[in-house]
Parts: sequence; structure tokens; C-alpha cells
Amino acid sequence: MLCATMLSIRPLTSTTSTGANFSASVAACAPLDERIPITGATRTRPSPHMMRRFAPTLKGLSFIMEPHHFFTAQRVLIVAGKGGVGKSAVASSLALLAAQSGLRTLLVSFDAETIEVPAHERLEKVVVTPGKALTDYLASKGMGLISRQLAKSGIVELVATTAPGLDDLLVLGRIKAFEKELRADVIIVDGPAAGHAIDLVRAPLQLKRALATGPIAQQADEVLAMLGDGSRCRVLMVTTPAMTPVQETVEAATELRDDVKIVLAPVVVNKSEVAVPVLDTAGMPQELVDAYAYASQRTQAQRDAVATLSTSLDLPQLAITRRRLEGAELVNAIVEDLAVAIEALS
Repeated sequence: MLCATMLSIRPLTSTTSTGANFSASVAACAPLDERIPITGATRTRPSPHMMRRFAPTLKGLSFIMEPHHFFTAQRVLIVAGKGGVGKSAVASSLALLAAQSGLRTLLVSFDAETIEVPAHERLEKVVVTPGKALTDYLASKGMGLISRQLAKSGIVELVATTAPGLDDLLVLGRIKAFEKELRADVIIVDGPAAGHAIDLVRAPLQLKRALATGPIAQQADEVLAMLGDGSRCRVLMVTTPAMTPVQETVEAATELRDDVKIVLAPVVVNKSEVAVPVLDTAGMPQELVDAYAYASQRTQAQRDAVATLSTSLDLPQLAITRRRLEGAELVNAIVEDLAVAIEALS
């Protein structure tokens, strides 16, 4: 059945270097299970691999951005943001939307106590800790006995955090392994707070400088290769339309992009209030006038914060409306906003 959020391509006149129509070229390369019958005809949806492969060719062409293409622009999407901005809710919603778009999705969390995510047949959730990442790494290198002994001893988490940055490298290494194993079409990582996100992605570089050779250096090289490749990994920042979180987001995003050389995805502006319309307050009771003035000031402050974000970061924005919901209800509501916001990207 055709997924409603499939990538839509407006009529194209561009051709490939061989002169063939690009759509026909992609159609010919798409796996058979990606060719979807529609009322007697057959419409082809490029596989995630083909979308990433042809990404450079797509530049300059006219697209309706839809979730399928948004998510297949990279294999790993690390979601980061300061505490209180709703990072985990956004990460969970992105994962659910990706699954609803027909993509095999893996939601990676660093904490078992995360927001409730509605079940979906294409969505898998996994918790990664430094200790678990260490035992998995040892097992993958043929050291299963040592791995099991560490796990039984109860000190595996301690061992995994002995050297500064080792815990971050182990976690990133496990995510890299998920990506390499092709365990899912897209991996959504409910990442750390904005400040720690910088430490997280810096860890491989720092360990590489300290240890030029050996298994840790090799792991660092492989993780750095993933982090530096925008077709494999990007970071999506989450903020709210208030000046302090916006400024912190701008600082973190700028450092990630300019110093660490991470490719950034669009910024999610979460908890956006509905704008207050302009009203004639003449004749209103004073308490209503005061309430309207307060709401208007909040609307203006929100606009100022979003304007600062726009001028400071040349990145698309995905606005999410504030809702007084929790758990699965909140995730479902954010999914709806994300789908609309992503489609508005062009």
C-alpha cells in the first residue's frame, strides 16, 4: 500500500549525465519491493540507499519535502537540546513519524526512563549505556568470555568510564555498529543535553589524539568518519521560542558545525505558543485588557527569539505547537506537527 508520506517529486526536466531522465534512472535502480502498485499502474519509490546515493544529483531540482526523504537524507539523526525543551518527546516523535513513513526505525536512548512511545511494527527501541556498549564491543571482537565475566562482576559500567571520554566513544561506537549492520533504515538517537552533545562528539577526536594506535584509536577513527559524513549522520537541535534556550542552541550548534564539523539538520522550535491576534481592547474589562497585554507581550517575545534564531543560524526550522499533553498523546500530537512542518520545507 502506498505510504501517504512518500517522497513526492514534481515533474522534472533535468537529466542525468547520460541524458536519461533522472526519475527513470532511480526507478530502474529501486529494489523490486519498493515498486508499489497504484490502481493498476506501478509507481516506484527509491529505497533509502538510493536516495542517499543520488543526493548530490538532486540539488537544484524541485521537491515537495516529505518525511521519507527528510529521514533518508542520513542514516543516523542525533537529537540534542538543553533540559526542558522537550528533546526526548521530539526524538520519540521523529522515530514514530519515520516508522509511519514506511522506514525501519531504531530509536536509541541513553536512559531507560524515557517518554512513552506508541508501538509500531517498524519501530524498535533500544537503550545503550557505556557498559552495555563495552560488552557488545568485546563480544564482537571474539572476547565473549571476558564480556560475560565483566557483566557478571557488576563493574562493567565502572570499567567503561575509567578514561575520560571513553564512555562517549563506546556509546557512539555502538550507534556506529547499528548503522553499519543496516539494522534499520534510519536511527534516531535521543541524545544528551546541548552542552554534553559537544563533549559527546568531541570524545573520539580527543581519544584519537591521546592514543594514536590500537583498538581504541581504530574505533575513534571509524566513529569520526561517521560523524563527519552528512549522508551518514547529522545532529538535530531542539529549542523553545525563548531567548535563553535560543542563545544556548545557537552557541552549541555553531560549535558543532564550525569546530567539530558536524552537519546540522533543521532546528525544531518546540512548545511554540499560538500567536495572539491584534484586537481592539476598547470597552473591554480591565482584567481582560491586562490578560491580553500579557499574552501579546509573550507573543512578541516569542517572535523576537525566533528572529534571533533565524538570523544566527542559517537552518530551516520546524515549529511544534505547545500542548498540555503527556506520554503517547503528546508524541502523537507532535508527529502531526512534524509532518506538516517537514512538508513545508522546500
